[in-house]
Amino acid sequence: MANPLVQELLAARLVAVLATHDPTGLIHAVPMWFASTDEALVLATSSRSRKVACLETDARATLVLHDSRAGYDVCGASIAGRVEIVRGADAGPLVSRVHERYVAAEAERDASVAAYLASDDLALLLRPDEATIWDERASSAALALRTSGGALPLVPTDRREP
Repeated sequence: MANPLVQELLAARLVAVLATHDPTGLIHAVPMWFASTDEALVLATSSRSRKVACLETDARATLVLHDSRAGYDVCGASIAGRVEIVRGADAGPLVSRVHERYVAAEAERDASVAAYLASDDLALLLRPDEATIWDERASSAALALRTSGGALPLVPTDRREP
């Protein structure tokens, strides 16, 4: 976690992807909000989630953080380790730590936002064992595509309105 690129990614407000081992042998991968401490990565989730069921059988997980742009302007880290599931009163401050990174305090006053956030009743602490990093932002290919404008833009999906 001391690697400068890992620190850069942890400081950014990104959506990470958590991958766990499903009891059937498949990999279960889901996007998640996160926060960090000196020793672990913190994720907030519902005790009813599939990822929790997976972690109750196998505590190994990998969290992928990336900041990917068009062309070769990509960097990221794949952080593998074991997850501790934190329940009850001990989970509250950790869950709040994650929510505060992504949701403005005034937005939490909205009943629908508060109800959604309340479904996160436990915290996951991923304690890293190893990290694999990649950073192509300064590569000659990235520079060439950036300079020429030859990288096709990434296209986000449209927001869904209720």
